[in-house]
Amino acid sequence: MGLSTSLRRAPMLACLAALSLAGAAQAAELTLFENPNFGGVQVTLRGYTPNVARVGFGDRTSSVVVDSGRWEVCTDADFKGKCVILGRGEYPTLDRTLNDNISSAREVGTYGDRRGSYNDWGRGTIQLFSRPGFAGRNVTLEADSAALSGNNFDDRASSLVVTRGTWELCADPGFRGGCRTYPPGRYADLGYGMAREASSVRLIRPTRDAPVVISPGQPLPGDGPARAILYSEPDLRGMSLALSGPVNDLARSDFDDLAASLIVESGTWIACRDTYFRGECRTYGPGRYDNNETRNFLSRISSIRPGGGVVPPQVPPAPPPRDTGVELFADANFRGDRVAVDGPIADLTRANFNDRAESVIVHVGTWEICSDAGFNGSCAVFAPGSYARIGGLARQVSSLRRVR
Repeated sequence: MGLSTSLRRAPMLACLAALSLAGAAQAAELTLFENPNFGGVQVTLRGYTPNVARVGFGDRTSSVVVDSGRWEVCTDADFKGKCVILGRGEYPTLDRTLNDNISSAREVGTYGDRRGSYNDWGRGTIQLFSRPGFAGRNVTLEADSAALSGNNFDDRASSLVVTRGTWELCADPGFRGGCRTYPPGRYADLGYGMAREASSVRLIRPTRDAPVVISPGQPLPGDGPARAILYSEPDLRGMSLALSGPVNDLARSDFDDLAASLIVESGTWIACRDTYFRGECRTYGPGRYDNNETRNFLSRISSIRPGGGVVPPQVPPAPPPRDTGVELFADANFRGDRVAVDGPIADLTRANFNDRAESVIVHVGTWEICSDAGFNGSCAVFAPGSYARIGGLARQVSSLRRVR
């Protein structure tokens, strides 16, 4: 997917015409990085974004990866100012026109009223029937129900119709117990283990379909030497790949999703699930890594880079309450009043924290954070990590819910 060496060395604007390769993925995807060479906080966009600042990333982009599609990026909101078309490829640095100056982005050919499949993110409709064959009493839901007893439908559903979205039915309240997933379709009989057993139901929101996903990213490489070796088998055996610098895509070295053990000879190394140092990442200092947990992670990595020194995690002065999924802080850098959240909150006014959050720590799960109550307005999905500032969402957060 990458550019040739000669193209990477050429000035960015001079090579744009050569970069218009057709995207192979089902949905167009663009990732903006805070630092050059794909470092720092990352924001992945999958559609029409007239104001990047609304999701906390205005005028912060210094490198870009276009996974699929062709994208128009502009220096002003609402696709004004100077605009450039970017084709599929990697852009480790940007020229003066775009560096720290991208304010809006959209896939070429999309408009506000025609945005693609991501426009259905977080939306769904399911109809439950009390008898097989879509007969008997029925109830229609467009939002999660943690307890179907509230709908007078606990342990009653025998058939269902999903007209939009993918839904999960669970045998116990709170989405616990045995659960089963139903994509769009008609299900005349819920079958063994679920017929007349469902006590809760919720809409599944895959992160890969979210219109905006934010992750904390990783520090830039340090100046000191760093050396490591990946092995395809446990106990530092099998095929091996020597590392002395960043590898954006291990598939180019025939090592994608292949590693089973690692030895770090010097420096620290950051291994990531996705290409270009995206997705879940872990840092490894000097030593040998061959236990089962490490093996399971390494077997799914697609990129790896030197990480410089190990950066201490930014955490609040006191540990969060037990079972906390996310913490909101009234000031930047995890200071000021805070509120711990372990479940969906449709209106933060009830917690006396509406429009107050300026920094966030996601401890467990992936969360959708929105500027308006009821999970509306400008929304972004936050992966696990610490966010000392949330940019355009600062003092705008009114609702949030876990999506994974």
